[in-house]
Amino acid sequence: MEKIEYFDYQKVAKEMSMPDITLKKIEKEVKEEFPKDKMMYELHVLRAVRSKYWQKIVK
Repeated sequence: MEKIEYFDYQKVAKEMSMPDITLKKIEKEVKEEFPKDKMMYELHVLRAVRSKYWQKIVK
């Protein structure tokens, strides 16, 4: 896993009890959209985690 530089989305995901597999899927999807922009990548992963939309899918 890459080093977090801008937004600590991993901490937020852990606090929200997000399953690791769900976080990996989000990271992969966002990486496809922002392959070279680390800040935008981390920001969009954080937004996806905080949106809680993933909770509806996981259940």
